[in-house]
Amino acid sequence: MRILQIIDSLDIGGAEKMAVLYANELAQLIDKSVLVSTRKEGGLKKSIAPNVSYHFLNRQGVFDFNALKRLVQICKKEQVTHIHAHGTSIFFGSLAKMFLPKVQLIFHDHFGSLQKRQVWKYRLTTFKANFCIAVNEDIASWNQKNLKLLSFYLPNFSIVTNSVRSDEQESNFSFKILALANFRKEKGHEFLFQIAQELKLRGIDVVWQLYGRVSDLEYYQHLRALREQLELTEVVEFFENESDVTRALQQADVAVLTSSFEGLPLAVIEYGLAGKAVVLTKVGACETLVQSEVNGFVVPYGDAKEFADKIEYLYRNPDKRGIFGERLHDEVSRTFSAKAVMSSYLQLLEKMNDR
Repeated sequence: MRILQIIDSLDIGGAEKMAVLYANELAQLIDKSVLVSTRKEGGLKKSIAPNVSYHFLNRQGVFDFNALKRLVQICKKEQVTHIHAHGTSIFFGSLAKMFLPKVQLIFHDHFGSLQKRQVWKYRLTTFKANFCIAVNEDIASWNQKNLKLLSFYLPNFSIVTNSVRSDEQESNFSFKILALANFRKEKGHEFLFQIAQELKLRGIDVVWQLYGRVSDLEYYQHLRALREQLELTEVVEFFENESDVTRALQQADVAVLTSSFEGLPLAVIEYGLAGKAVVLTKVGACETLVQSEVNGFVVPYGDAKEFADKIEYLYRNPDKRGIFGERLHDEVSRTFSAKAVMSSYLQLLEKMNDR
């Protein structure tokens, strides 16, 4: 097989990171692994493995015939058998397939909000897709029902390097809470600030480290102003557009997700691979991975007091942090490791080739 991953940018984000991870892992397993960014390069470019054939289209606008022509030429030159289109890149993938009828087109649906979806837009963009891979069962069911598109659930995976499970910590550091989430509204940073306020009122000495891409500049600027207004400057730190979070994972005592909706966040998989105790909002497929009071805590979105209670419990019980972290690491490693997901992925492609 010769598989091309297509993504609209290489900015730091979940779908973008998955495109790079798929390309890198497949480069070791198949005849040829290709990665194409259509609109924009970004911080993830340096993560691309040297044995991946990488191309940038510099696409301008929705219908860029020159970029489309180059994509078709790349597919022909690389003798691509499958185009794996991540997120919004499916439309450009569908256009390319019009000129490549023998190539299988896979739509990888990463996005978790089903209530706001407009069916006609998804039908328009996926019109040439052969089948769909979804990051949770609900998304797979939605595509199957609304688009009549054969859909399969396949979990995200990640790779955490450089011994991030090490218990060694820097001297003279505060209790660190890590949040990996791009700066956009549905990631729940305002809710996070409510939790931070609650812990501050209780006298719990923690530092919140917020890592993510600035997806929405206006929202990000609002968050910085809100941090000042709520007098959280000393306890909330921003690390915007950082592509390498290895050190942050190493040093974190607890990792959190405060989103209002999700699919299955890549961040949670990274927390698990790093062996971190977690507190998550009850969204998307999080509860398929984290069982409350077994390998972490799951809390309803909006309940700042309960969320703060769980963090305070982990703050005061380092033994539980270790137990939860190890259990989550074991759970993630079984199901969400690169080896497990790649095996399922290649079996799925073989099955679809036989149809």
